Order: sequence, then C-alpha cells, then structure tokens
Amino acid sequence: MQKICIAALSLLIFLLSFNISFAQSNVAFAQEVSPIPTPQVNYELPYPGLLPDNPLYFLRIIRDKTAGFLISDPLKKAEFDLLQADKRLNAGVYLFNKGKISLALSTISKAENYFEQAIGKVKEARLEGMEINRITRKLIDSSKKHQEELNALEKKSQSSFKESFGLQNKRAEAFEKEAIALTLK
Repeated sequence: MQKICIAALSLLIFLLSFNISFAQSNVAFAQEVSPIPTPQVNYELPYPGLLPDNPLYFLRIIRDKTAGFLISDPLKKAEFDLLQADKRLNAGVYLFNKGKISLALSTISKAENYFEQAIGKVKEARLEGMEINRITRKLIDSSKKHQEELNALEKKSQSSFKESFGLQNKRAEAFEKEAIALTLK
C-alpha cells in the first residue's frame, strides 16, 4: 500500500511539472477608442499553469522553488526568474478576470519580485563578464508587456484597487529603466 501511495504521489508531481494547456493563450484586452493609438508589445506571456486559487498550487511552488535553488548559472537563473515573473503576471490577469482581485494583486506583486531578482542576476552575470545583451532585450520587452497588462488592469479595476495596480506599474517602469541602463554599460 505504501509503495502505491509513493508511486501515485511521484506520478502526480511528474505530471504537474509539465505546463500543458489546451486552452487558448491570453487574449489581449479590448482597447478603448483613443485619439492616440497605444502600440502593442510583441511579447507573449506564457500560460500560467496552476493558479494560486487551486488547492494543488503548493506542489507547483515546491517544484519551482526546488528548480530555482538548483540553478547556479546567473544567466539561467535570470531567465528562470523572468519566466516565473511572466507566469505570475499572467496568473494575476487570469485571477483578475475570475473576480479575485486581491489574490490577483498579491500574485502580481510576487511577479514583480521575481522580475527584480532577474535583474539582480543579470547584474551579477555582467560582473562575471558574461554576455547579457540577449537577456536584457528580453527584460525590456517583458517589462513593457508587464506595463501594458498592468495599465489594462488598472483601467478595468475599481477605484479602490487602481492605486495598487498603479504602484505595480511604476515598479515595472523602473525595471525597464534598469534593464535599459544595463544595455548602455
């Protein structure tokens, strides 16, 4: 019986390690008509997988923390952190669309924390003499996408949440400036 439980748990963890989706990817928000068209960022957010409102979400957290801990190369760690930031941002968008605004804000805040870690790892890689141009370009594009999504969420949210989305948007703007500064050095 114990062997069956261990095998079932192992199979469950194995299956949760794949992000397979049969749903359509995140569809861009309908834009309001404005005299000045807002340029769309050509950057796709990855499918978030399990959302924080899922009871099995803790397994994903364990998997991601373990995978992140095992990465020692700063560039690979930066790419991993950027992927986590993008997934969490998209998870926040999904949660917002489900009406779970507080959980969406918390998830988006964690996304921006991952983004900050990614920038830190790129700085570390630069100090080690590694080539960082490709990852900084990705960071700039991703930060623009974060700003685009956060602007859309801020416009759609109730007044009590507008300020919180605005603060996260300001963080994303600061990250873009940091990433641009990395390319200039």
